[in-house]
Amino acid sequence: MSLSAKNPAPLRPLVPSTLLAATCLAGCVRDSAPEPLGPGRHSVYVTAADGTRLAADVWLPEGARGQVPTLLRLTRYWRATEYLGDGAAADREEQLAQLYVSQGLAVVAVDARGTGASFGVSTGPWNADERDDGAAVLDWIVDQPWSNGQVVGLGVSYEGNTAALLAASGHPAVKAVVTRFYDHDPFAQLAFPGGIPNVGFMGAWSEFTAALDRNDACALARHEGRTCPERQAEIAGPRPVDPDDLDAALAEHADNLDLAAALAGVTFKDDPLAAGGESFDDIAPYRWAAERAAVPTLLTASWMDGGTAAGALDAWASEDGPAIVEIGAYSHGGIFDSDPLRDPLPAADPAIEAQYVQALQFLAEQLGGAPAPARELRYVTLGDGTWRTTTTWPPSSVTPRLLALDAGGALHDGPADPGEDTLVVDAAATTGRENRWLAALHGTPVRYPDRAAAPGLLSWTTAPLDADMRVTGTPVVRLQLRSSAADAAVFVYLEDVDDHGVTRYVTEGQLRLLHRATGDAGPGRERVTGRSYRRADARDYAPGELVDLVIPLLPTSARFEAGHRLRLSLAGADADTFAPITPDGATITVLRGPAGSTLELPVDGAP
Repeated sequence: MSLSAKNPAPLRPLVPSTLLAATCLAGCVRDSAPEPLGPGRHSVYVTAADGTRLAADVWLPEGARGQVPTLLRLTRYWRATEYLGDGAAADREEQLAQLYVSQGLAVVAVDARGTGASFGVSTGPWNADERDDGAAVLDWIVDQPWSNGQVVGLGVSYEGNTAALLAASGHPAVKAVVTRFYDHDPFAQLAFPGGIPNVGFMGAWSEFTAALDRNDACALARHEGRTCPERQAEIAGPRPVDPDDLDAALAEHADNLDLAAALAGVTFKDDPLAAGGESFDDIAPYRWAAERAAVPTLLTASWMDGGTAAGALDAWASEDGPAIVEIGAYSHGGIFDSDPLRDPLPAADPAIEAQYVQALQFLAEQLGGAPAPARELRYVTLGDGTWRTTTTWPPSSVTPRLLALDAGGALHDGPADPGEDTLVVDAAATTGRENRWLAALHGTPVRYPDRAAAPGLLSWTTAPLDADMRVTGTPVVRLQLRSSAADAAVFVYLEDVDDHGVTRYVTEGQLRLLHRATGDAGPGRERVTGRSYRRADARDYAPGELVDLVIPLLPTSARFEAGHRLRLSLAGADADTFAPITPDGATITVLRGPAGSTLELPVDGAP
């Protein structure tokens, strides 16, 4: 999910106008009478099963000789913007719609109920009504005279989840989907990583979407970093179907769920967002793994974008259908590169234009009757920019290497001497406001500060490496730990230290002690720990209690150069991003010894 839905960087022409035609249209177009709407863009209402009117834009291609396939986009970020000037020329969604139509596709973009110019009430993200509306829109498309009965989905961020839910619908019209930077487990991989409230992102996102839903120009201008008069001079609001209806639709949005207030009452994955309503557990794509597995899927994520890579790998492990998973070093949305081990940052690889070429090619092949794609996972390695391909995860060339946390801040192979290290929690410790969780708000590059001497950290560092080391998979930290607090949040960071002492972030993990219980693997549980984050698995913590914690870091593939050192750092806060759980000045003590605290690295021995 992102605030960057409106007006990111302009999109250059991506593909030759013959791409879809050459691949698909000979088999996709079905002869029929001319469509009554005619080519171009049309704003219409689609009526949901309960009578709610959903605002939709329909784009039909010029010169199509018969019925055509449809690309469906379901959004809560306004399907289209009503500009007062020439702003539409720089609107990415406008450009993309024109691109898709130029490839011979019809495009249908729909405002989710309770958003944009649609009527109705939103009871929360990806709610049951919204999911049912997706099926109603599919039925409507199939019934249109210009439709050949084939539908594909393509979505980024929030819309990536709606594309995944199209695949989960079981509707026979859905032939393939492209899901980009979506949230497979919205609780553990976005809103509450490690069970800790991600208030930095969710607070801003909740305020932004609420402002969209009421068309509050001044609130939206603040989020966009401009003045209210500047925005009001450019944008009227969501594009209406009938201008006389817009005020009535916006008035119904006043009853939308107050997500910010709802999140304040959530601690567990199965807590309802509203009384009698759905929980994060109810809306997560993992609930429909079997249904989604039947639909060919291209899934794009990033090692540096929130928890999207973890979600992509969870989907890979739990769904055995025809899927291509691609994990890059992108910013949220794929426009920028965010490799922390390359300086200066290179351009995104592949560039955003090439990413859309790949997406369109994938959809065109499936619409044209190509065999379902073979399962394949493509990923880039941070630090060298090399793309690799595997059919197993982690790759078969990966073996675990166990490093012990030892006295004097040492991190090494073999057992450690008995002892303990204590962190005095600094509640102001932070990874900044351009980290993997907050950069997604605007789709900007992910950047971390050099925290070599930052306060509020307790660190252990290896000796310089004798040779390059490539870590590919999920590093796991096991801590024997006690805290002086009644509850605590533990943050751990894997970092690269170069021969000049410059420290660069690679990946992280976090855990609230309340959620420390582990269990068996299954849907909605962490793959490494079986941790559920559900209320029944909560474990209260008594100050001073010694506990064994297992904290999987977010997965990565990263090359650590010869001569560099690896550093593991521990903190009790990330002030700009996560809610304060551990009191300032509280202590977190880590035990060392033969059976003490360790870092397990998945080391890839392949060339």
